[in-house]
Amino acid sequence: MTGFDAYAYAQRLLTALGEPGTLPPASGVRLYEAPAGPANSPAGQADDPAETLLAGVWSALARPGALATNFRLVESGRQVDRSRWMRSRVGDGEVLHTALVPAYLHSAIERGATLVISHLEALDEHVMLLCEAIEYQLHARAWVNCYITAGDTSAFDVHSDDHDALILQLLGRKHWQVDSRVGARSRDLAPGSLDHVLEPGTCLSVPRDTAHRVSGTGELTVHLTIGYEPFADLREEALAAQELLGTSAPAPDREWLATRLAMRPDRRAGASLRSALTGEVGDSTRIRWASRFPPKVRTADDHLVVITMGRRFRLDGRLAATVSLLSRGGALSWPDLVAQSDLPAPDLHALVRFGARNDFLICEG
Repeated sequence: MTGFDAYAYAQRLLTALGEPGTLPPASGVRLYEAPAGPANSPAGQADDPAETLLAGVWSALARPGALATNFRLVESGRQVDRSRWMRSRVGDGEVLHTALVPAYLHSAIERGATLVISHLEALDEHVMLLCEAIEYQLHARAWVNCYITAGDTSAFDVHSDDHDALILQLLGRKHWQVDSRVGARSRDLAPGSLDHVLEPGTCLSVPRDTAHRVSGTGELTVHLTIGYEPFADLREEALAAQELLGTSAPAPDREWLATRLAMRPDRRAGASLRSALTGEVGDSTRIRWASRFPPKVRTADDHLVVITMGRRFRLDGRLAATVSLLSRGGALSWPDLVAQSDLPAPDLHALVRFGARNDFLICEG
């Protein structure tokens, strides 16, 4: 791990893109330009966030592996047949072997094609942590796509998306035009719409259904699109559908609830195999709250009840400060947790092991 604090960086971006008491997407089309130089890194953070995330892009390109279907090449609005720019075969044990074809890929990107990497959070640790931090702070389901081009044209022309998005420029410059009419699914952009060239470190908020056009500037350029869907919207859509049908909200279907819990859409990716089975926690162990969203915590005189991912845990009241620390949403190393917790190390170790075994903490490493 480097000095990249994904949670602090996400908090900084969302605050800059929002308004007092309002976070994206409610704040509309907003632009944040990071200060140049060392000031681009949050306080106490040595690494430039854009450079850290860009390293994850290059790593994903070097090892597409079994997630090769997450890669696609788009030219003139059409996908290029994967067999032209990627080689793959299934070996013994049904192992998928893949490799990019550099000569074709490089020439295609140079003439204006765009390489898209879907779900980059599944391929790089730092991108995953940033995605989790966005989810935790916006109470939304998020994912990260990456776009790489070197041309000066648009691979997608004017279009709109059915989800909200945060755009983060990592390398080079990219020309963005975003309709000033938020939510207008138009093929033309209104006069006075945002027209801006994004530099590395710049972040742009584009609400869903808002028309936009993206073009390269003739240089190698890389940006991330963090798509997200607030879970509160799903509830509103369900209520609207019930009103349309003239029905009231039915009692929760037990089978549906059981299926939902089995799929666990509210759980972060990660496994606590070592800590859960052996109880071992070391200096390299990274500890995170397992839920994508903050838990509900109810306190009493001598205990607290933690409600997370559809389950309840009754814990000793003396654990309150440490539970609050763990559920802030970021990742903590074991030494950092020991330093910041008010619990003796043996009690803290017992809590972490209990959390790993009962899957409300993710302990990796």
